[in-house]
Amino acid sequence: MYRVDTDALAEPQVAALPSHALPSYAELRTLLETNPWAGEPINKKNPETPVRTLVFGPHREGLVAYLILEEQRRVDILEVL
Repeated sequence: MYRVDTDALAEPQVAALPSHALPSYAELRTLLETNPWAGEPINKKNPETPVRTLVFGPHREGLVAYLILEEQRRVDILEVL
């Protein structure tokens, strides 16, 4: 299990999500707790990069950029669009 934290700069972005996107965002956080490497690398030329992105929601309601800190078993959510 990984601990998932939200960066202070991303907190207002989460708060601004429409209510219909919140369940999908919650599901994404659960996925990050168990399989953070499931996301796409932000830099396609460096597939091992710990900075990843994931789209969430059945209708692609949002996108999350996050950093995996493997040694700490932690995921930091950096941005929510």
